[in-house]
Amino acid sequence: MDFDLSDKNKEHIQRVREFIKAEIEPVTDQIVREDDIPSDLMGKIARAGMLGVAVPKIYGGIEATNLDMILIAEELGYAGTVCAWPVFMNNSVAETLNFWGPDPIRKKFIPPLCDGTSFACMGFTEPATGSDPRAIKTTAVPSDNGYIINGTKRYITNGNKKGYGLFFAKDTKKGLTAFLVDKNSAGYRTSRPWKFMGLEGMNCVDVFLKNVYVPKENIVGERGKGFAILLRWIATERIQQAAYMVGIGQAAFEESVRFAKKRIVSGRPLGHMQGFQWMLAEMKVKTDACRYLTYRAVCDQDKDRPVEVLSAELKIFVTQAIQEVTRMAIQIHGSYGYTRGFKVERLFRIAAHAGVTASSTEINRSIAGSNIFRGNQ
Repeated sequence: MDFDLSDKNKEHIQRVREFIKAEIEPVTDQIVREDDIPSDLMGKIARAGMLGVAVPKIYGGIEATNLDMILIAEELGYAGTVCAWPVFMNNSVAETLNFWGPDPIRKKFIPPLCDGTSFACMGFTEPATGSDPRAIKTTAVPSDNGYIINGTKRYITNGNKKGYGLFFAKDTKKGLTAFLVDKNSAGYRTSRPWKFMGLEGMNCVDVFLKNVYVPKENIVGERGKGFAILLRWIATERIQQAAYMVGIGQAAFEESVRFAKKRIVSGRPLGHMQGFQWMLAEMKVKTDACRYLTYRAVCDQDKDRPVEVLSAELKIFVTQAIQEVTRMAIQIHGSYGYTRGFKVERLFRIAAHAGVTASSTEINRSIAGSNIFRGNQ
């Protein structure tokens, strides 16, 4: 087992790091203030090689690996930026369309996700359900060589941005089906973005679908096989989220080390006190452990091994570990850590999201636990 990144991986990380420092970090406060990302940023992100990562070049991708995507996610987490979410969404939906096809869908819908001219979204969650496909109320009724879709979706990231979204509805004859829905369609409407305790600018909205027509050519995969598409996609989302959390943990640790070196208590730097040294040691160990478990998961993904259960285990471990790392960062900073303007305060609020988004930790405990009793551990 080789724990060293290749020179190509390292070069990619360095380019991404330089881009984030030059183009994303300077607008972080603007994003928080305006609760939105600048309109030209996705194009810049695409030109920096951060979109279409695991997609073939023939469809506009850069034909790299999921590991490369995870390294990008880690850098975005380190910066503590909400820009991670449109990057994740465009990459994961493009990869999903490439996997499930068919080819006309690949040729039409993937390139705009790779060049940043389109914003992807995934529409599964509804007001009455977050994880149970049986509780979905959105319907798709056959009509005029296509379908009429009605329903409401909740917490849809970039549901209010231009492009297409992958929406899941109950096909009256075949079960849960995945449809590509044009966000400019008649009958497609969104709420204002939800206000969260962190992740300002994430653009999470409710989507109201009233008699929205979708041509049958926009079905992804097979009719009635939508849940399989969702399960595979959400496993990818969990791995990306874990990498993002690793970056948050690394940033919280480094911010705390810097603070412990310069903060003087009783004539000595804070870091000379054993209690704080122990906290820093624990922060580093937790972050490193999360990183290697995340890399293990994405390497399995790149080998086309099933990662639904491993990504659930990842969610359980990484979420709690990095939330604790950011909590300790607040503690080391004292009152400064609870003060707006200090990076650890923002990291703490961002880290709180991981327990309840991309499927809750409780759901993932059930996934991992039931797998044990199926004899697959």
